[in-house]
Amino acid sequence: MLPATGSEVWNFTSGASTIPSGAAAGDKLYIPSNGLTAIQTSDVSGEEPKKLWNEGQQRPGTASPLIVGEKIFVINGAGVLTCADRSTGKRLWRLRLKGPFSGSPISSGNYLFIFNEQGVGQCVDISAKEGKIISEVDLKEMILGTAAISGKGLYIRSDNHLWKLAQP
Repeated sequence: MLPATGSEVWNFTSGASTIPSGAAAGDKLYIPSNGLTAIQTSDVSGEEPKKLWNEGQQRPGTASPLIVGEKIFVINGAGVLTCADRSTGKRLWRLRLKGPFSGSPISSGNYLFIFNEQGVGQCVDISAKEGKIISEVDLKEMILGTAAISGKGLYIRSDNHLWKLAQP
C-alpha cells in the first residue's frame, strides 16, 4: 500500500503463516509461506511480486526469520535454528536450541540472541562455518516476547521483570 493514498501496489496471494512475520532486506521480502519464500518487491505495479525461491524445509515456527548480512536464520517449531543462504534459501547449517520459543531471535555483530519460554537465553556465534551456542543464562521466568538491543544493553521482558543484560 502507498502510505499517502492507501492504494494497493501489489498483493501476495500464495498464502502465508499467521504467526511469524516476514523479514525484509532491500527490495526482497522473505515470507513464511509453504516453508520460506523469497520475493522481489521492486518494479512491481499491480502484479504479484516475482518469486525468487521457495524452500519447504525452512519452516518458521512462532519466531520470525532474521536476516544478518547474506544469511537468513529460521527457528522451526522443534527449536532447530537453521542458517540459510539468503540468495538461494539453501541450508548452510543447523543447530538444536533449547526451546520452545514465542519470541524471535535478534542479532548484534556475529551473535544471535534468543530467549525461550522458560527464560533460558542462548547466545549463538554465527560467524563460524557452523553455529555454536557460546553462552546461556537462565532468568527462571516465562518469556514470551522478543528481546531488544539498545546501546550496549540487551533488554528482556519476562512475566515479572524487565531485565537488562550488559557488561559492567
